[in-house]
Amino acid sequence: MRQSDLQDLRRALARRLQEKAELEAQVRAVQSQFQDEIAPLQEEVLRLQMERLKEAAQARMRSAKLRNAFHDAQAAYEQFQERRASSALPDASGEDLKATYRRATKQCHPDAVAEPYHEEAAATFQALESAYDANHASAVRAIADDLDRWGFPRAPSDAMDESMSDPVASLREAVADLDASIERLRSSQAHRTVSAGEDVDVESIVGAQKRALQERILELKRRRRARF
Repeated sequence: MRQSDLQDLRRALARRLQEKAELEAQVRAVQSQFQDEIAPLQEEVLRLQMERLKEAAQARMRSAKLRNAFHDAQAAYEQFQERRASSALPDASGEDLKATYRRATKQCHPDAVAEPYHEEAAATFQALESAYDANHASAVRAIADDLDRWGFPRAPSDAMDESMSDPVASLREAVADLDASIERLRSSQAHRTVSAGEDVDVESIVGAQKRALQERILELKRRRRARF
């Protein structure tokens, strides 16, 4: 019965690795596009709003309402900058990324894993390849890190399981960790965008948001020139 539990948990872990790898590749692709094209415009809107309120507060020094509004706008602008900086994809040399990719492919290539896990490994391999081809470094690293930590069984033996003090508990914890990661990815704005429907066009969504933000920037600049 214990061996059956281990096999079931191993297969569950393999399915979670596959699902998380596919979500990582999808979500990172959308996130990087939003980071490159939408975030700079959002930051510009917040900056213009802050500067407009600052000038209004300076022109009406006695207005506590305007001073408070300016401080709130300043805090919002600074917080956005901090979030944007923390979410920026770290730079990596092409050689570093290639090395990470090659290491990961050896861990999820269908020919290198035990037969019961070929299907999940093949899907993970495809997600990894897609992320690498699109140069989404963070997705490649995330998939590689998961493979380093859990990976797929490389042979139909119990060597890995025997090395654990409590293999069933360890595998259950790994499955639970992956479930939590998968849920975070599913709840992200990027995933909600790509899963909105089969015919969703990310380019159109990004384009519409860019136009709306650009119009808002022009409006703020016009108001600033008209008032001051």
